[in-house]
Amino acid sequence: MENGEEELAQSFLTAYAQGMKSKEGFTERFRVHMLHQQVLNWGCTKAMKQVTWDDKLSFAAWAQKFMDIEYKQ
Repeated sequence: MENGEEELAQSFLTAYAQGMKSKEGFTERFRVHMLHQQVLNWGCTKAMKQVTWDDKLSFAAWAQKFMDIEYKQ
């Protein structure tokens, strides 16, 4: 998603979820893992001064697009 490949990310997520035996709680778990990864990405990028987005965006506003993605069952 960070590279503007939302459709590819959606396809990957959908295929991954379809391969799971139990989908119960998947969306909630996925969002926690995604949020954790984005905290790491945000902190690293800021520390290295390599921000490629509007530097005035809050973390919550920047990370929202990663939280909004859903898979199709």
